[in-house]
Amino acid sequence: MAAGWRCVSIVTVCGAWAAAQTYAPPAGVRPIQKGLAVSILPGGRVIAPLGVQRVTGSSPAALALTPSGKVLVTANSDPLHPSLTVLERGSTWAARQLFTELQPSESGRGDGWRAVSGGLALSGEHAAFVSEGNTGRVLLIDLSTGERRRTLDLNQNGDRGAFAGRLAFDGARGILYVADSARSRVSAVDTRSRQIVASLSLGGTPTDLALSPDRRKLYVAVQNRTPPADASGPQAPPSNALCVLDVAQPQIAKVEARVLLGVPPQSRLSGVLATAARVFVSDSARDSVTAIDAATNRIEAEIPIRIPGLDSLRGIEPMGMAYDESTGWLLVAEAGINAVGVLDTQSKRVLGHLPAGWSPTHVLFDHGDVYVANRNGMGAGPSARIRYGLGGSVSFYSLPAAGSLTAQTAFVLQAAGLDQHPGAARPLPGGIRHVVLIVKGNRSFDEVLGDVANVSNGPVMAAPDLARFGSDGLVDGGRRLLSLHHLNVTPNHHAIAAQWTFSDNFYADSGGEGLLAPEVFNHLAEHGVSVYQFAEDFDPQVRDTDRASRLFREIGRRFGGPGVELPQLVVIRLPNDRLAPPHPAAGFPYEESYLVDNDWALGRLLEYFSGTKWWGSLAVFVTEQSGDGGVDHFDARRTILLCAGPWARHNSVSHINTSGPGLWKTIFRLLGVPSFNLFDASAADLSDCFASRPDLTPYRALAVDPRVFDPNRPGAIP
Repeated sequence: MAAGWRCVSIVTVCGAWAAAQTYAPPAGVRPIQKGLAVSILPGGRVIAPLGVQRVTGSSPAALALTPSGKVLVTANSDPLHPSLTVLERGSTWAARQLFTELQPSESGRGDGWRAVSGGLALSGEHAAFVSEGNTGRVLLIDLSTGERRRTLDLNQNGDRGAFAGRLAFDGARGILYVADSARSRVSAVDTRSRQIVASLSLGGTPTDLALSPDRRKLYVAVQNRTPPADASGPQAPPSNALCVLDVAQPQIAKVEARVLLGVPPQSRLSGVLATAARVFVSDSARDSVTAIDAATNRIEAEIPIRIPGLDSLRGIEPMGMAYDESTGWLLVAEAGINAVGVLDTQSKRVLGHLPAGWSPTHVLFDHGDVYVANRNGMGAGPSARIRYGLGGSVSFYSLPAAGSLTAQTAFVLQAAGLDQHPGAARPLPGGIRHVVLIVKGNRSFDEVLGDVANVSNGPVMAAPDLARFGSDGLVDGGRRLLSLHHLNVTPNHHAIAAQWTFSDNFYADSGGEGLLAPEVFNHLAEHGVSVYQFAEDFDPQVRDTDRASRLFREIGRRFGGPGVELPQLVVIRLPNDRLAPPHPAAGFPYEESYLVDNDWALGRLLEYFSGTKWWGSLAVFVTEQSGDGGVDHFDARRTILLCAGPWARHNSVSHINTSGPGLWKTIFRLLGVPSFNLFDASAADLSDCFASRPDLTPYRALAVDPRVFDPNRPGAIP
C-alpha cells in the first residue's frame, strides 16, 4: 500500500474532529477496525504497517531468524496461550503455531513444555532454545514438531527459584547465556553437558543481553530497584547500568565494566544491541538510545527520540534494535507510537519513523529486509477470538530509501495523533472544580449496556442478546439455587446511562500506563492537585455497599466541616463486579451477587454526592479497570464509561473512539493540569459529554432485587 494513499485515508477519517483539538487521533467517531493492511485501534489511533503482516501467537516477546534467512520464529508470551510461531519462507511466508503443553505430565513433575517467558535463541535451522520463566528451565524445541529435545535447568546444585529470561547463544562454543532475573545474575550453560559453567551476579535485574560479534563480550542491561520509601540512613540513588562481561573463556567469565545509564524509575532499560564498534542501549522511560564505545566502554552519546512540539513528553517507548552496516542506520522498535525509528549512528540523530503494527517490540535486519514483531498485532477483535491465542503479528518489508522517510514519518505522526491541528480544544465547563473517578472491576460493555436502545444510533450496533447483566438479565443458580430470570441486574448503571451520558466507543487501553498508575498521581501532585483515594482490592467477604458506607463516613469526617473543601480529585475503587464463587455467609449466594452489590453501591455513591455541598461543581466518571471479564461482540477491550453530574449532558451518548488516556486527558483539562505523556496528549477527550449549563437535579439510587443476596428473604433491601 502506498504511503500517499494511507495519508489521504487518515485525513478523510479525522475530518471534522481535527479542528476541535490541538492533538487528537484520526479515528474520530469511527470504531475499531481490524485488518492486515489498515486497522483503527482502541483509542482512535490508526496503523498501516509497511510491507505485509503475518499473524503470530499473542504477545510476541522475542524474534529470531535462522542463518539461512528462511525461517523466522517468534516466542509468544501470552500467559493463556504461550507458543512459538514458525514462519517459513517460500513463494510467500507460511506460518505454523507450536503451542506449549498446558497440562502436567503423568509423572506429576510437569516435565513438558509449559511456558514462554521471552527468551529465544535459534540453534541451527531446525531448533530453538526457549526460556520458560519461573520454572528456571530453558528447553530446546524442535521447530518441525514442537517436541522438546533437551532441557537446561538453572536450578542446579541445590539452588531453587531461578527465572529463565533473555538468551544469547554462542553456537561455536555451545554456550547459552541465560538472564536469571530472580537471582540478579547471568548463567553460562554448556548445552552439551547441560551444566552451568559460570554464574555472575549483576546487582540488579537483567532485562536484555547481547553477544559481541566476536563472542568475546556479553553485554547485559541491568535494571536496579528504587529503594523503599521507609529506608533509613543515607541512600545512594540506584542506577541502571550496562554490565560488560568478559566471556572470552566462558568458564572464567568476569565483569569487566559497569556503565551507569540512569536512575529508575525515570530510566527503564529495554534493549541491547552490540556491533563491532558500539553498543546501543534503549531506554523506554527516557525515550532515548545510548551509544557506548565498545573499545573503551565509555558513553559516546545519548540520542533522544522526541516528537516535535511535544518535546517534554515521553511515550515513544524504544525497545528492541537492529543495525544496518551499509547505511549506519539503527532501527528501533517504538512500541508507544507504533513505529520503527531510524537513527543515524554517525550524526547521532533521528532521521524518521517507519509505520509498524500495534506496539512493536523487536526488530531484525537481514540482507536488506526488515522484520518487526508487533505485540498486539492488528488488535484483539471480539472477546471470543482472543481465546485462540493469535493476537500478535510480524511485519516484513525491504528497508526504504532515505528519500521516503519524510512521508513515512508524517504518516506515523498523523496516525498516532501526534501532528498538531489548528484551532482550540473544545471547551469544558468552567464550573467544574472537583472530579470523582469511580473505577470498577473488569466488565465488558455488551454484557451490561448492550441492551441500551440508543447505542444503535452510533457506529456500533447494540447487542441485547449479550446483555446478561442488563435490564432483562439472568442470575444463574446452577444446580444449587433457583435461577432468577428477566431480572434487572444493573438498574443503577442503566439509570445513570439514561439520565446522563455514556460512551459506546470507549476501551480499556491505558496506553502503556495502568489507569491508576502511581506515576499519574505523582504528576497531579507535582501540579498542586489535591487527591483523595479510597481504594481496596477485591475481597469475597466484603460488600461494595459496605465500602460505600465507610466512604460516606470518611468523607464527612474529613471534608464535611464548614469551609472545608473536597479534594479536587476523588478516586474510588469498587471492585465487586468481578464475578466470584458464591459466598453465602457474606451475602453472596450467587456469583452474580457481587455484581448486583456493585451496582447498588454505585447508585448509593451517586445519590450521596448529589446531596452534598459540592454537587454543583462535580463531574463524575465511572469506568472499569479492564474489559476482559466478559464478552463483547465488537472488541475485547470495549468497556463501560459513564459521565454523570450536574454538568453532564442528559440522555446522551458519546461516540468518540477513546480510551484510558482520553479519560485522563479530560480530567487533566478539567483540573488545569498539563499532559502527563504522549498517550494522553494525543488522545481524544470526552468534552462532548458535557453541557454548557448545570442541572442540579439529585440522583436517587434504585433498589436491587433482594433475592440476589438472600433467596429465602425476598422482602428486604440489603
